[in-house]
Amino acid sequence: MNLPINSNTLLKQLSLLPPTKRYLLALSGGLDSTVLLHLLASIKDQIDAEVTAVHIDHGLQLESSTWSRYCKNFCRQLDIPLERVSLSLQPVTGESLEALAREARYAAIQQLMQPQEILLTAHHRDDQAETLLLNLMRGSGVKGLAAMPVIRHFGEGWLARPLLGVSRSQIEAYAIEHKLKWIDDPSNALTDFNRNYLRHEIMPRLTQRWPAAAASVADSASHLGESALLLEQESDKLLQGMIAMPGRLLLKPLLQQPHAWQKLLLRHWLQQLGLPPPPAKRLAEFVQQLTVDSQRIPQISWGDVELRRYNSLLYADRRLPQHDAAIEIEWHTQQPLNLPSQLGKLQMLEGQQQQLKVRFRREGDGMFWHQHQRSLKSIFRQLEIPPWQRSRIPLITDDGAIIAIADLAYADNTMLRFNWKHQTTLPSPSGRGSG
Repeated sequence: MNLPINSNTLLKQLSLLPPTKRYLLALSGGLDSTVLLHLLASIKDQIDAEVTAVHIDHGLQLESSTWSRYCKNFCRQLDIPLERVSLSLQPVTGESLEALAREARYAAIQQLMQPQEILLTAHHRDDQAETLLLNLMRGSGVKGLAAMPVIRHFGEGWLARPLLGVSRSQIEAYAIEHKLKWIDDPSNALTDFNRNYLRHEIMPRLTQRWPAAAASVADSASHLGESALLLEQESDKLLQGMIAMPGRLLLKPLLQQPHAWQKLLLRHWLQQLGLPPPPAKRLAEFVQQLTVDSQRIPQISWGDVELRRYNSLLYADRRLPQHDAAIEIEWHTQQPLNLPSQLGKLQMLEGQQQQLKVRFRREGDGMFWHQHQRSLKSIFRQLEIPPWQRSRIPLITDDGAIIAIADLAYADNTMLRFNWKHQTTLPSPSGRGSG
């Protein structure tokens, strides 16, 4: 796909997007975003939406204040409102400066957006080809090799790339024809950055051999995007019968799928939960372990995410902070009790207000439950509470005796009832809250 670059093309591309009351354009002051803003300004009276430019000053370049002034003056010339945001980024050794700036930029812009508004970026066909090659070097799957979609969800709105079918040379020709000025970021010439290395060293050689290289690679990304969309749609259908509750997946129907589908469905499920995917090799090892009849609990961790199997369910959670399991807290039940370390809040629902204590599991703990003195271990097993969650569940005691395991189970001789609001979503065991 090689679109002409003019106002009619942009009007057509915008007509394909969801309706909105405002377009925000990410304006860096570089060639691409300068051209896109110029095009937008030429059609702003023909679209039923406001147009606003957004400039993010990352504070990483000495010239950044000059770029900010340029954007301000250019927007004034075009009679386009401009919102400017200044950041103070502190790169960490070993962290990608490109990724840090990109994530900070998008986070800042998202704060400015209202529901259903659309952020426009000036990514073009050459950017698309570079993205596919970068993801190829990372060993990405179909979705990664699909590179950048024309439109995707972004916060409560959308992010769209209306110039994705236009080449860099077309954009430059447009700028020259309309006598536009733009800023050349000197960091774009540094081949220490992977994208710049591809742009300055690899793509020219590919184009010398295959003149249509960028277009061909971008076309491949488009084909892969169609395949990725079909896989996502099929994954959505299959997952409908597997999700027990948010963050909990039924194991049996998953294992009925072929091995490759198991990995694909797990990645898609994690994406639905807003969690990053695990490394491909570790995910493959985890899936292999799921078929082994073993008492041990398979698990993998990456970043702050944990994926585990327990009995008939898979659990996906973000890692919660450690807490002092030895603490014991006085609780005057007329007031809700906020527990430390994101352990949640306890509130009395039924019973006479009194003073109780709250603590956490200890060796040898038990409770009189269902007409027998039982160990907490056996009660947790019957309630199907995963082992890694048990130490985080508050125990309510009266005169040293456990009278309730949060709101999950109550001692036979207590008439009190509680509510426990907590961050980790536990399965709802049969008889939850019964005496």
